[in-house]
Amino acid sequence: MYLSISYDITNTKARNRVVKLLESYGFRVQKSVFEVQLNDRQFKILKKQLKKILDWAKKQYPDEHENIDSVKFYILSKVGEGNLDGRVDGIGDGYEKIYFEEFMII
Repeated sequence: MYLSISYDITNTKARNRVVKLLESYGFRVQKSVFEVQLNDRQFKILKKQLKKILDWAKKQYPDEHENIDSVKFYILSKVGEGNLDGRVDGIGDGYEKIYFEEFMII
């Protein structure tokens, strides 16, 4: 599957860990946006690794963490699918699930 991943993380150490992890999976297209191509197993592993980092930051820096850190996964396509259906997934306290009725790529 092809994904666009964005993050919003307040703690510098946690943010640097997330960047290092995401660089090992794909490439940076903007300061807080990465593009990656993964299979389902790799996606599950990546989500688990990112959750560990967010949980660590929340535990280590409780005063700094204001329940806004998040990582969002924009699943653009999967192998065998002819369309880009705009599904969105994510983790973190700052994440709110969004459903798109229609999705347009320009």
